[in-house]
Amino acid sequence: MYEILAERVDSLEGSFLVLHQLPEGESFEEEMLAHNEIPGIAGMRTMILAGEKMRQYRIDGCRSLRESLLGQKLSGEEFRRLMSLLFYRIAEGRRYLLREESFVLRPDCLFLSQQSGEPVLVYCPEYEKPLPDQMRELSDWLLGYLDAQDAQAVYSGYAFHVLSHESGSNMQRMLTAVSGSDVPGLPSREMSGSVPYAGEPAAVLDCATASDAAAVGESGGTFRRKWLSFFGGLTVIIGMLTALAWAMR
Repeated sequence: MYEILAERVDSLEGSFLVLHQLPEGESFEEEMLAHNEIPGIAGMRTMILAGEKMRQYRIDGCRSLRESLLGQKLSGEEFRRLMSLLFYRIAEGRRYLLREESFVLRPDCLFLSQQSGEPVLVYCPEYEKPLPDQMRELSDWLLGYLDAQDAQAVYSGYAFHVLSHESGSNMQRMLTAVSGSDVPGLPSREMSGSVPYAGEPAAVLDCATASDAAAVGESGGTFRRKWLSFFGGLTVIIGMLTALAWAMR
């Protein structure tokens, strides 16, 4: 796994995230992202300057998740929408043979469009950090930004946090915990962080409202909803106390 050295650069040409000191070598993903625009994934170009390999990602009109949440608290709806779209961006990347472990989900490298509020992801072929590890770290960080007065934020955030720390959790199960329904297009395999999903997602949906999430994916949803109901009865009190403690730090 490559440890990323990243900085934001704003210039007359635009705004960029720059990754420094990349290891030498080329990959098909570099060509894919250099010559194709993929919704929700930052366009990039690779350069060699003074013998150093670096990469620029265009992030015009975006702020990092870390910047966006300074002094802010996430409501339940905002948390659900953020995580739902994040999962869909990763699922959509499989259509282009992008590996899930090479998406960079650090708060300083995960961006939000200032116009739409939707996430814009950075893909770095050299990163190769297992997705379960990234989800665990992201969930730990997000706990401190949940609105402790919003019951949906507390429940969804804590449910996601618990599942992200369970071995064998998969994206569909975690998304169900966040949105409360199944969504077609996300496989239920474990998040191995190694092998790209070979199938094409049946649908990549913008779950921007609760009605969107409720309208899709009834197949297999009954079991998960029953599980979540049972899980919620056991953990919601603990979850509220935990999120409240994080929010009051």
